[in-house]
Amino acid sequence: MPSAGAPASDAGPSSRGGTRGGAAARPRRFPTAAQPEVMRAAEKDDSYAAHVTEACRDAFRHLFGTRVAVAYQNEIKLLGQSLYYLLTTGSGQQTLGEEYCDISQVATSHGLPPTPARRILFILYQTTVPYLAERISSRMVSRGIYLDDSQLDYHHEIDNSSRGIAQTSTNTSDFSRIMTSSSLSRLRSRAHAFWLWVVQKWPSMLPLAQDFIQLAMRTNLMFFYFEGLYYHLSKRGAGIHYVFIGKPMNQRPRYQILGIFLLIQLCILGAERLRRSNLSSIATSINQISSGSYPSSTGRSVPVLNEDGNIISDIRHGKAVDLASGSEAPSSKSKCTLCLSTRQNPTATTCGHVFCWNCIMEWCNEKPECPLCRTPITHSSLICIYHSDF
Repeated sequence: MPSAGAPASDAGPSSRGGTRGGAAARPRRFPTAAQPEVMRAAEKDDSYAAHVTEACRDAFRHLFGTRVAVAYQNEIKLLGQSLYYLLTTGSGQQTLGEEYCDISQVATSHGLPPTPARRILFILYQTTVPYLAERISSRMVSRGIYLDDSQLDYHHEIDNSSRGIAQTSTNTSDFSRIMTSSSLSRLRSRAHAFWLWVVQKWPSMLPLAQDFIQLAMRTNLMFFYFEGLYYHLSKRGAGIHYVFIGKPMNQRPRYQILGIFLLIQLCILGAERLRRSNLSSIATSINQISSGSYPSSTGRSVPVLNEDGNIISDIRHGKAVDLASGSEAPSSKSKCTLCLSTRQNPTATTCGHVFCWNCIMEWCNEKPECPLCRTPITHSSLICIYHSDF
C-alpha cells in the first residue's frame, strides 16, 4: 500500500505545478509595427501592384491594340491594383510587402484580424474611390467649361435680339410656373439648379479641392509619424493597422521627430497661405479703386501690393508695374502651372488648360494626360497659341 501510494504522492505536486503553469501562461501579444516597417511594406506593395498593372497593360495591348491600351490606361491601372489587393488582402492573406516586413493586419485593440467587410472597404478606398473621384472631377470640369461657354453665347444672343428673348422669357416663366406647382417638382428644380451651380463653379474650385486633399494627406502622414498606426487614408478609413510578428528586437526605430518637422511645415504653409490671401484681397480692392471701379477721395495714385508684399507703383491699362523689379508684374493667368514661371510658347490642351510648350511636351512624354484634370491627351492634340496675351 505505501509503495503504491508513493508514486501518487510524488506525481501529485508535479501535476498540480503543471496545472498552475498552464493557467499562468497567457497568449502572446505582438507589438505594434514600427513606422519603417509599415512604410517599407507599402513601398513593396506599390511596386508589386505596378508589376501587375504593367502585365494587365501588356495583355490589353496584345489583345486590343495600343490605342485601346492608351485610351483606357486609368481603367487598366484600377484593374491591376484591384487584382493585387483582392488576391492578397481580399482573401485574408498577407500582401507581399507585409510578408517581406513580417507585419500583419489587425483591426481591433485585441489583435484580431480584420473582418471581410473591413478588407473590402479598404480595397475600395485604396483603388476605386480615387478612380471615381478623378473621373467625376474631369467630367465636372469639362461640363463646367461647356456651361460657361453656353452662358457667354446666351448673353450674346440677348444683346443681339432683345425682342425674341422677351418672348422666350415669357414662355420660360410660364413653363417655370407649371413646373413649380408642386413641392416635389420645386425641390427637384432647386436641386438641379444647385448641381448646375456646383458644376459651373467646379473648374475654379478644383485647385482648392486638390489643396485640401494634399493637406489631408500631409496631416494623416503627420499623425502616422506620431502614433505609427495608419500610413494611408484608406487604412485609417477602414480601421486597419499593423502588428509586428517577426523576431523581437531590442530597439526599433521610430519617426516622431519627422512628425514634429511635418507639423512645423504645415504651420508655416498655413501662415504663408493666410498672408498671401490677405495681401491678394488688399491688392484686389486697391486695384479696383485705382482703376475707377470705386470712387476715390484723392486724385493721387494709391500704392498697390502684390501677392509677395512688394509695392506696385501704379496701374496702367490694367497692368501693374512692380517697383522692386521695374517690370510689369505678370498676372496669375500667365504663369505655367508646371514650371511656375511665365509661359513660353503657350500651348493649349484639348481640355482648355494652357502650359509652356516644352513643359507640356515633357509631361506628355511621361504621362499622356492633362496635369490638372487628367484628361487623356496626345502630342498631336496640343495646340500652340500665337498672338495672344496668355
